[in-house]
Amino acid sequence: MPNATALCCLQDFEFLMLDQNACRFYQRIAYDRHYSGMALEASQGQRVAGLMAQGKTVLFMGNHGVIVVAPSVAQAFDELYYLEKAAALQVLALSTGRPLAVLPDAVAALAGAQWNAYPTQFSQQHFDYLKRILDQHEPDYKT
Repeated sequence: MPNATALCCLQDFEFLMLDQNACRFYQRIAYDRHYSGMALEASQGQRVAGLMAQGKTVLFMGNHGVIVVAPSVAQAFDELYYLEKAAALQVLALSTGRPLAVLPDAVAALAGAQWNAYPTQFSQQHFDYLKRILDQHEPDYKT
């Protein structure tokens, strides 16, 4: 996730509600701004899990990258897919140096609620379609 990781490397960055894809993650993002090397100690897992409490399903880890959690692999993939699309748009918008048109909280909350009420089978359909592409073009992935 090059764009999401790039955002993780910006000092004090907050994911901006710039577009519909970003709104999908409204108030579901946690931040870990204290990179201190590879997380090899069990206590790091507990610390990260604590950061993702209270409905947070995305963690932006400073100078490292992102973690996405979901009830299924298909849903996690779909979340990460749309997070990266929103991150790419943010990197591009930030690169212009122009003022950003951040959506008001009420609009971001509404769009986020609409996204999160969207049927979850879409995630599975998206994932299944990508697996069919792999089956056709790279069937060795199963071995």
